[in-house]
Amino acid sequence: MARPGSFDKGLALHQRGRLAEAEPLYRRVLRTAPSHFDALHLLGVLCGQTDRFDEALELLNRALALRPDSASALNNLGNTLGSLGHHAESVQAFDRALALRPDDAKALRNRGTSLRALERPEEALASFDAALALQPDYSEALIGRAECLLTLHRRGQAIAAFHQALALGKDVDQIQYALAALGIGSTPATAPAGYVEALFDMYAHNFDEHLVKTLGYRTPELLVAELRRAQPLQSGGEVIDLGCGTGLCGPLLRPLAGRLTGVDLSSLMLAKARELGLYDELVQGDIAAVLQGQPRRFDIAVAADVFVYIGDLDAVFAATAAALRPTGLFAFSVEACPDDDSGSDFVLGPKRRYAHSLAYLQRLAAAHGLVIESSTRSAIRKESEEAVDGLLVVMRRG
Repeated sequence: MARPGSFDKGLALHQRGRLAEAEPLYRRVLRTAPSHFDALHLLGVLCGQTDRFDEALELLNRALALRPDSASALNNLGNTLGSLGHHAESVQAFDRALALRPDDAKALRNRGTSLRALERPEEALASFDAALALQPDYSEALIGRAECLLTLHRRGQAIAAFHQALALGKDVDQIQYALAALGIGSTPATAPAGYVEALFDMYAHNFDEHLVKTLGYRTPELLVAELRRAQPLQSGGEVIDLGCGTGLCGPLLRPLAGRLTGVDLSSLMLAKARELGLYDELVQGDIAAVLQGQPRRFDIAVAADVFVYIGDLDAVFAATAAALRPTGLFAFSVEACPDDDSGSDFVLGPKRRYAHSLAYLQRLAAAHGLVIESSTRSAIRKESEEAVDGLLVVMRRG
């Protein structure tokens, strides 16, 4: 039997962010009272907070079967469906929540986020505007509004919305990064980790299809081909896939690896990579931080389409060089600096992706004891049907 107060204790722990302690108390309640709406609802929320979205969906649906008019549960259902990539169903859940509680600014903002993911920017903009009519200082809604305005080619209004959000003092790094990509302010050394994580969490469930089919992405194949040209590669070594995402490099790297490790900022990307069953270890974190403290461990390090989110590569090169065994190989791709920026080490483009110069990469190699085996200019993907010029580089630790 659940002890009296188990739910209240679980709720108090949950509210203080002590999720691992709250979960068993909710489950204790449900063992003796399987139809306890609040325990079902909040355990579903907790599962969503810990990236167990399939379980969260099942629990929230059970809760809503008991109380279909719960606007809070419907809002949380919408969030969960969005995290699973089911954005059309997510919008339906938010619509049901808003029919019950039309003045819910958070539900309106969440609805706008799902509509953005569905590439319906005008409807998304209307949803963000409705949220802001209720809560003018809602930073996340202002950012969403700015993003929609950019998609709709209303640049001046987008910049104004970003500045409004910036004045509120939240998400400062993310906003300054967006403005820098529009040519306003100084260029940051790297994309904010929170921005990259949220971006890839949003697209984890349709990322491969979008990247390969829509953008013509073929960097993994091209990069591994460059690796094989650098030297005949035998299986059995330690290989690390830096910024592994959903594991697009995994099938190509697995035959080369006795042990294959993947690293990424996005927990949802890592969940998709885990489903492949190809990686011996998957680690969530910043790639330079993960590499530190692992001297001379790896035979091969690969970073496919990762450095588009890092401008200043010095720390990454230092950490990678230190983590490679002598004669170990470091293969990576970058977008190439446009010709009119040939004197720059790196530039941040309007799509919020960094491009790097070959001269900069050559200096980094020399500074960190790496020798360039090859550097090949190639179209690495498409952007608005135009080929994006890139560099495929293989370096060896001396």
